[in-house]
Amino acid sequence: MSWLAALPAILSACLAVVVPGLLATAPLRMGAVARVAVSGLVGVCCAGLAGVVFGAAGLPFHLTQVLAVALAGLLVSAAVRRRRPALVVTGARTDRRALAVVWALSAIVIVVVAFAGVPDPSRISQTYDNVFHLSAVSAILDGFPASPLTLRSLIETEATGIAYYPAAWHQLVAMTAQGSGSSVPVAVNATWIAVQALVWLPGVAWLAQVALPGRPAGVVALVALPLGTAFGSFPYALLSWGTIYPTGLAHALLPAAVAVTVLAIRGVRAARPGRRAPAALLGVLGVIVAVASLGVSHPRVLPTWALIVLPFALGVLGGAFARALRGGARARRRAVVSLVVAATVALLAAAAAFAYAVLRLGLFDEPLEDRLSGPQAQAVQGIWDGVVQVLTFQAMTGAGGAVTTIAPFLSIAVIVGAAAALRTRRTRWIVVSFALVAVLFVLAAGSDGVVAKLLTGIWYKDRFRLAAALPVLAVPLATLGVLAVARRVLRAERQLTARRLGLPQLAVPAAVAVALASAGGLALTGTTSAVAGVFEQPAEGAEWQIVSQKQIDFMDDRVAGVVPGGQRVLGDPWDGSALTQLFAGREPVFPHVNGQWDPFRRTLAWDLEDIETDPAVCRALDALDVRYVLYNPHEFGGGDPAGNHFPGPHAAVEKGLFTEVATDGESTLYRIDQCGPLPE
Repeated sequence: MSWLAALPAILSACLAVVVPGLLATAPLRMGAVARVAVSGLVGVCCAGLAGVVFGAAGLPFHLTQVLAVALAGLLVSAAVRRRRPALVVTGARTDRRALAVVWALSAIVIVVVAFAGVPDPSRISQTYDNVFHLSAVSAILDGFPASPLTLRSLIETEATGIAYYPAAWHQLVAMTAQGSGSSVPVAVNATWIAVQALVWLPGVAWLAQVALPGRPAGVVALVALPLGTAFGSFPYALLSWGTIYPTGLAHALLPAAVAVTVLAIRGVRAARPGRRAPAALLGVLGVIVAVASLGVSHPRVLPTWALIVLPFALGVLGGAFARALRGGARARRRAVVSLVVAATVALLAAAAAFAYAVLRLGLFDEPLEDRLSGPQAQAVQGIWDGVVQVLTFQAMTGAGGAVTTIAPFLSIAVIVGAAAALRTRRTRWIVVSFALVAVLFVLAAGSDGVVAKLLTGIWYKDRFRLAAALPVLAVPLATLGVLAVARRVLRAERQLTARRLGLPQLAVPAAVAVALASAGGLALTGTTSAVAGVFEQPAEGAEWQIVSQKQIDFMDDRVAGVVPGGQRVLGDPWDGSALTQLFAGREPVFPHVNGQWDPFRRTLAWDLEDIETDPAVCRALDALDVRYVLYNPHEFGGGDPAGNHFPGPHAAVEKGLFTEVATDGESTLYRIDQCGPLPE
């Protein structure tokens, strides 16, 4: 399949990403960039709420449910507009033709850097996390509830209450597949493209507008959009490391979530005394939307949001406290009381978090130095290596310890922007937030010490998750840097010549040039090849990959043609059998390589070879509607690093206990005859 043939799926994905949010926020007055950015947040909330409501009602997920929730959001927006008719989220006059051209160019750059080495849009990321994501989307399309409150029950099969797993990514992919009729793999790649083009790019451009007050908002957006393509740590690295699609969606939403929060705080501070309560209510509503969207995308990004916003919030509160102290006695008393209350709340929150870590997460159950030792958490370099990477914007690629080349022009833009931001009180917080994230990234990548684990544990000590937050702040800083240099050049040019260039005519081409130079460096020095590596799909004989094309064809043809509908397929999920629902339309017994399985599944995983002597095996097969075993003699990624948790299918097949019904010389489908026909 060619990428050109995937255009209907990409269009469907774009509609799935923005239409619900555009519908829900239609009455509100916004600039073009802000409207699309906010629509991403709101649309994800609509999808999450639709999954919860209609999932609880037992209805299979469908994109029309999301539109129904969006219509309810439309009523809320209309009520807000009636009460606050003067409300303008972001009013920015922008050359729409220039905006469209720059936006489209930026989206194309992202697609080229990410997928230039992937020849077919139907290929899957052959990585550990993606086994679950593909299985989850396939299950949702086959009627499994799309609620984030229950999605984890797909792999926690004994769960009877809340089994939370962020479902927004899987919902967007399902909506794309429903809207276009495309296969799930094509829908996954189309959705990734749509998220970067219509969530990440407008989100980071809007954050730049919000974070750089006093600068021409239209020009800021035109400069920030191409710079959003220039950083290897996001959006590209999370496509090759993991691949952690839900985290990628949450990081794409992060700039808009930060912008909403900043505007909410500013709105309360700027409101007249008699209007602060309505402003606070509106701000709280906006922050709830931001938090909810991150929560249903991936809640582990919420600490990143809090970390980024904290310096701004503390700066505003500190300024308000200082002004109150300079006021009368009554104002001073109120300021002191507010400080005591805030400190008490902060201490209680810290105590609650500590109690949760001790009682729920077992913080002291084992020495901290023995924790967070998986591959995502291991230090891979020295501290100073991380510092150099932050300053020069070398990006980890996910291909071993490889990093891309330095991005000198991008680095200069960010450093100049940071220097300019430090000169103004209203923009200093951007530098502080960037420094906080940078320190955590450096520690995660460069130290396995107790301090590093304590500070970065909430992010799984994953250097890639922390690095992905750096561009959220680096784009506004680079935007400010490009504008500062452009203004300086314009002043010098006007002294020497009679020409009168405008700021956009100089700043926008400069930003495009910086972005293209950086993106070109990423493409040529590791980013593109790292993505191509995880999407590699051999024609046959998969080794570290989940499946080969030959396996896919076997499932699509022989498994789908032999196994009756409604029956599950048993196999070791490490050999690709976890994806039978994706490629054969038959639910696997084990839809992921890791899970908390019920007794029936545990029996099949461990004791299948005892089928002729242990009646419990037939009871488990009957309970799970299983009469076929799919077997392929490989284990992707070298197999389970925690040991073989699925020895049963291997041992039973190797003993020759089952009847071979189909084979292609690599994959084999066996029928289980020992238990007789399935009970009616």
